[in-house]
Formats: sequence, C-alpha cells, structure tokens
Amino acid sequence: MDDSQNEYDSLKDVIEFQQHQFNPGYYIGTGKVPPTISAPGNALPIAVGCFLAVPPFLAFGLFLFFSDANVTSAGLIESPLGNKILALVTFTLISLFFLFYGFVYLKKVKRFYKEKKAMNSEPVDETVQDEIWQRICPECGEKHDLDYPKCPHCGHNYLNID
Repeated sequence: MDDSQNEYDSLKDVIEFQQHQFNPGYYIGTGKVPPTISAPGNALPIAVGCFLAVPPFLAFGLFLFFSDANVTSAGLIESPLGNKILALVTFTLISLFFLFYGFVYLKKVKRFYKEKKAMNSEPVDETVQDEIWQRICPECGEKHDLDYPKCPHCGHNYLNID
C-alpha cells in the first residue's frame, strides 16, 4: 500500500466540518468524528489526565468497600454488602475506562511524535527561494514584480483603463 494512502489529511476534515458544522445530524451514525473532538494534535495532556484519574476513582471505590460508610443504591439492592460490591464494581469500571483511554491517547502521542520527527528530518531544499511573481510590460518588454501598478522601467500604468 502506498504511503500517500495512509497519510492523514486534517485539512479535508476541517473543511468538511466547516461545511456541516450547523447540521447536528451529519456525524451521527456515520462513524466520523468532528475534528474538534478527535484531537489531531499532541494528545499527551489528555493521556496524562486519564492516567491520573485512575488511582482516585479506584481508591474511592476501595474506600467505600472497606470502610464503615453506609452505601445505598437508591433501593436497587437491599443488602449493605451488595451495595458496597456495586460501588466497588462501578468505580473499578470507571478506573478501567480511564486506563483504556489513557492507552488510546498514548498511542496517539506516539504517532504524533513519530510524524513530527519525520517532518523535522525531511531535507530542506535551500535552492528554492520565495519569489514574487513577475510580469512582462506590454510597452517595453521588461520583467518586473507583479504587484507594481506602473512599470518601473517605462512608466506604463496598469491601472489606467482608457
């Protein structure tokens, strides 16, 4: 498979988002994610935040399970031990959710730094210079910058529409 087929073009996603940003049903059920949510840049802060959220949720679930706190589940389960187990399972699942997405964003971080390294290691052609476009004067035939309103050689006025 060609590398150009694997290449991610974020500009196409931004243009698509701009064309459909006021259509609330455009992204629903298509599997597409708006670029404002997909975080195509460096995802390291999100990954770190996910990993930092795991211990507090897990610790709180363990605290509720092993403490003498009265845990209730809005009447779903009558047993105090059942309520504590439900709280422990819930907070463990929340911790696993953050752990999973921490690894997902860590994968995005690795891809970001890999692409950044590849971009920085590309050879730069020093012979190419930024030049202003040139035009040829219809009066004297000399070349000059396109943004001149008059030819600097003969004084031909391009703005004169006579």
